[in-house]
Amino acid sequence: MMSLAHTDPREFQEKSLELVRSLVSLSSSAFFLVDPDMQHRGAVLYNLNPDAEKAYSSEYGSLDPLNPERFANSDEVLVTLDSRIAPHHLKQTLYYQNFMVPFNHRYVADMFFRREGRIIAGLSMMREESLGNFRADELALLRKVQPFLEYALNAVYLPRREREREGIADKYGLTERELDVLELVLRGSGNKEIAAQLTLGEATVKTHLIRIFRKTDVKKRSELVAKVLLDLNS
Repeated sequence: MMSLAHTDPREFQEKSLELVRSLVSLSSSAFFLVDPDMQHRGAVLYNLNPDAEKAYSSEYGSLDPLNPERFANSDEVLVTLDSRIAPHHLKQTLYYQNFMVPFNHRYVADMFFRREGRIIAGLSMMREESLGNFRADELALLRKVQPFLEYALNAVYLPRREREREGIADKYGLTERELDVLELVLRGSGNKEIAAQLTLGEATVKTHLIRIFRKTDVKKRSELVAKVLLDLNS
């Protein structure tokens, strides 16, 4: 069945997070896609307050030493926070004090995925203080997993997702943001969760939904889901 037609349209991201958690101990993690302008989108979270993703996208991402934009011209696939900034310097930063501490992050490792040299996705792995830093053997294991996840992302998940989005967009004239909202509706997310995931206000989510209903000629969520699922399975 097509990815948009799953109960969770981003199953690949969730399965990837499960795989990584089976290899190393984590407090929380996030698998996010990266726009051509290097902005996060389509994040799937594990044990992470949605407010963290919203705060990161709206305010703290530019302060992150592991922001994908900083690695746009490199070929690094796995980096740790402590390898980029000394711990005593890190703890003096606003990023640490106002973002990491409130969300109980201390140690972070980020895995990057590329297509034709451009970063298209990232997987952030967070640990609280008690779990300790990532060991060399753990990082070596994660580096071995990265090529498999990158291949699956490029060969299976993203092409299928893009075909489905293009098909629905062409049929109903939906915008990219409306497609993002639709994916989360198909997942069963409420307006509050959609707002947090997409870094939008709830009123903006409602506006998008009204436009989606109008374009697809439905009056409520259940009709929308049924109609889109029928399109994707036809």
